[in-house]
Amino acid sequence: MDFEIVEVNEKSDLKDFVNFPYDLYRGHPIWVPPLKPMAKKEFDRDKNGYFKHADAVFFQATNGKMVGRIAAFVNHNYLKHYDDKVGFFGSFECIDDEEVAKGLVDASARFLKGRGLDFIRGPYNFTSQSTGLLIEGFDQPQTVLSPYNPPYYRGLLEGAGLDKIMDLNAYYGDVLENYKFPERFQRNYDLLSKRHGVKVRTIDMSNIEEDVKKIVEVGNKASAGNWGFIPVDDPEIGEIVKDFKLLADPDAVFIMEKGERPVGYAVALPDVNIIIKKLNGRLFPFGIFRLKFGFKRLREYRLFALGLIPEFQNKALDTLLYFRVFDNLYKKNARLEASWIVESNKKMNQALVNMNFKLVKKFRVYQAEIDKLLGGS
Repeated sequence: MDFEIVEVNEKSDLKDFVNFPYDLYRGHPIWVPPLKPMAKKEFDRDKNGYFKHADAVFFQATNGKMVGRIAAFVNHNYLKHYDDKVGFFGSFECIDDEEVAKGLVDASARFLKGRGLDFIRGPYNFTSQSTGLLIEGFDQPQTVLSPYNPPYYRGLLEGAGLDKIMDLNAYYGDVLENYKFPERFQRNYDLLSKRHGVKVRTIDMSNIEEDVKKIVEVGNKASAGNWGFIPVDDPEIGEIVKDFKLLADPDAVFIMEKGERPVGYAVALPDVNIIIKKLNGRLFPFGIFRLKFGFKRLREYRLFALGLIPEFQNKALDTLLYFRVFDNLYKKNARLEASWIVESNKKMNQALVNMNFKLVKKFRVYQAEIDKLLGGS
């Protein structure tokens, strides 16, 4: 196929870039069309706080019409944390054509090489830690804030010279099935809470900015040693607050405190994708009402994140957070997906297996040495 790779920078030229997935996946039974205002904002350098610490470029492949897209970016927060000369790609969408995919990946690699970087890793997107390429579980629902892609993408990226660096797991379980002994959970909760002088409360939506700051503070400390962790900084907090106002169920977001000090957190989000899928990307004029009034009827949730600061880890205190999540969702007759669990985190993977959660999806993160990928060019 004859095609060209074009760099897209102006807002006026981003329309096709943003709209391409809506055409590519049109009528797909699993893929959930993002709400158009959120999709546009994701790539808006003025409105998305992510670009405060990232230099990005957008490429699209065209042959008279658009046939693929990709973003490449330098995450300066990541480089401050690791200093390992890794750059990133994401927002990859492509027709089933190896040459087009290779062209997009190579363009991204050349951009990163020009910024002094030695490795390319991805896919990572500009939304709330939306990471990895789906490689297993294509028949499973696309849950809130998680990616979806066709099976052939794996062959495209591996054919372009990218290799696996890490897999991320997603588990699914029925809270009613796994929470059979609430009285025993409550006794253990009371004992552990008293022993360590901690309490777990739900998020205060009337003080959401301060509580989100606490969650980010704990999350940065709790995940600092995790593979691939990228710290969240102040410009992103405003975006998280907006996401929480739109997506969060205050009965499913928890903060663990010792006195006034935050030491742990858990975030379970209602799977609003169930509603969003029916909106076909349109929030207005009536989508906002469907989202608002359908929210309370949702019974599917995603355990988005859970963590403790290092000095409170390995004390069984994570069970307090699991208890509160399970206890509140039990009352809602809910079902829960837990993702993304890094495959090297043996403890958390085993904990979910022990709670009778089933592995239902795998997401893969790829990496390549740029000079090797480009053949030394």
